[in-house]
Amino acid sequence: MTESAATGSSYPRLSAGSSAAVARRLLEIVSLYHGETLSADQLDAVRACVGAQLAATERLHRFPLTDDQEPIFTVTAHGGVRA
Repeated sequence: MTESAATGSSYPRLSAGSSAAVARRLLEIVSLYHGETLSADQLDAVRACVGAQLAATERLHRFPLTDDQEPIFTVTAHGGVRA
């Protein structure tokens, strides 16, 4: 039984290599946009944030949901909306 099946999640788990590749690509994008203005310490902080976000994303994808679960809250437009 795969881990996805064991947790009830149909989302495939990223391998360590794939996760590292995603992190490298995201850091490359940040460097392209802000590379000249970021210090080495700031780039390290961004690297840590990217790693934490990827880990959090994987944890969220492991949380099993079923189709019959209602959302905790809903978002609706208020005022100013005209048909």
